Amino acid sequence: MTLRAITNVDVFDGHQIHTKQAIILNGDTIERVVAMEAAELPADTIDGKGALATAGFIDVQINGCGGVLLNTDRRKATLDTMNATNLRHGTTQYLPTFITSREEPMKEVIDLVASIEDPQAEGILGLHLEGPFISKEKKGAHQEDCIRKLDEQTAHYLADNAKHISVLTLAPENASQKVIDILTQAGITVSLGHTNSTYDECAAKHGITMATHLYNAMTPLGSREPGTVGYIFDQKPYAGIIVDGIHSSYASVRIAHQQLGDKLFMVTDAVNPAGTDMKEYDMAGTTAYVTDGKCHYADGTIAGAAITMIEGVRNLIEHVGVSKEEALRLASLNPAKSLGIENEYGRIAAGYKANITLLNKALEVQSTFQMGKEHRFV
Repeated sequence: MTLRAITNVDVFDGHQIHTKQAIILNGDTIERVVAMEAAELPADTIDGKGALATAGFIDVQINGCGGVLLNTDRRKATLDTMNATNLRHGTTQYLPTFITSREEPMKEVIDLVASIEDPQAEGILGLHLEGPFISKEKKGAHQEDCIRKLDEQTAHYLADNAKHISVLTLAPENASQKVIDILTQAGITVSLGHTNSTYDECAAKHGITMATHLYNAMTPLGSREPGTVGYIFDQKPYAGIIVDGIHSSYASVRIAHQQLGDKLFMVTDAVNPAGTDMKEYDMAGTTAYVTDGKCHYADGTIAGAAITMIEGVRNLIEHVGVSKEEALRLASLNPAKSLGIENEYGRIAAGYKANITLLNKALEVQSTFQMGKEHRFV
């Protein structure tokens, strides 16, 4: 394999920023990271022109972007558009997210991912099935008539397809311990979300290691009933959070970060308008709108988000008040940890997959490398 080098970059390695570095790539893997003055460079070099190199962002919850939505268009072309849009905004890996539906469409999307020869080369780390095993009381934008309990037969079907499913969001009160065990033993990460559960109902279920869009569609923290939010703050599973200033106030994001530390990671929960200037879209069969950045139905119900990961990174720095390094961790290393893949993804270091985002001084995406393949934008 021919070696290549990305030269003249500052490198955020997941912990700190090292200046004036070169990243040596060997195919889809990082061979080594060296200081420029000490580097023996291969003949094939790419001048990073002083950019900041970070591990590519990992979006654990993204329903659509670039004008498409997986629920309404279950085709490979939809995933291609999502990946191309992600790359322009710094995301090199993602979990295509499929929200509550009837059984047949859910099986269609699982078969779609199963049909892709090398999904990781196209940024896909497996599906995130958000529902349909959720709470009707906390359904949010999900279709109530499709919500159902998770039975053993369906759990075994999902377990049989665990290679294509990374995360399943469910309401703890809508699934027995037995079906949760079937999923976790197959290697599927079970995330609590869209739940009306009490603290005790959450605590009664074991094997749930993640929470979906913290604060949203879950019972709040109270003085006598800690609720789902209280359970998350107390027991500290990994938790995704949307940093658009709409789903949660920036102060609430800051509080969550204080409570959860490196267990908190950023997601977009993006839908069709993300990465576009769309003002109206089809949200799984219902017309929705974008008003001042808020994605919503006519009745005001929030219906996904229009944010991209790089916009969330900037929000974390400018509005939440975290450091640049911590904002980048929330978008890369922390989500990798939540999925148990932090030994290959989420850092720029020898032996890691060559998923790299180059940012200019204004924290705009200059280029991305997805499994070693370059995509240049500025």
